[in-house]
Amino acid sequence: MKTPIHHRRFDYQRSQLPNRQLALLETDVVSIDQARQKTGASIGYPGWCLIYHLLLSHLDRNRTEIIVETGTNWGCSTIVLAQALIDSGCEGRVITFEIEPDNALKAQHNLSSAGVEGRVELHIGDSIRLLPKVLESINDDIRVAFLDASHLCKDVEREFEALLPKLSGDALVIFDNTYRIADDGEDPRVNGFLQLLKKRHGGNLINLEFVSWFTPGLAIWQRTPNL
Repeated sequence: MKTPIHHRRFDYQRSQLPNRQLALLETDVVSIDQARQKTGASIGYPGWCLIYHLLLSHLDRNRTEIIVETGTNWGCSTIVLAQALIDSGCEGRVITFEIEPDNALKAQHNLSSAGVEGRVELHIGDSIRLLPKVLESINDDIRVAFLDASHLCKDVEREFEALLPKLSGDALVIFDNTYRIADDGEDPRVNGFLQLLKKRHGGNLINLEFVSWFTPGLAIWQRTPNL
């Protein structure tokens, strides 16, 4: 495994964050270690704002929009997704999955403090096992998904393949931790799945290198632009 690096920023105006709870959690945070204690393994700034504005530019207020997230962690990225849904003027909800009960408890507290808990449906358990069952109950196409649970290649593949039949043609699928961190012979992780994704399903893939932390990078995939 390559040496850990990160591109999470701390030298920014907290007022730029999309929700006051995130700004409160980030108060006086100046290092990764402090951030981990306050917000868990979230992507942080500028990733929070990147996702927020991406969704503001994509969500359709004439639709009921369903956003799927795997890897709730402490709920910080979930807050961003829900706030974008609210600020877009859309009906709908964020459906999110967290495997660790202790993380889910922290997430519930943060979601409540952020005032977005009414827009979030939190499932506790393994997203790979729960996701297909939950998707069966959804009638609408999914136009946004944020996959950030297990970063092992096969796990990301299973989540994506479960989602694929439910995705609209112009859906955005966002992947965190996309940097090629694995050495030869190791699990290729998210980066390895993105190589498979392009070969199997084509589409458009944008990778933003200077976002997030160990492992850095955030990618956005779209099968068919709505032109």
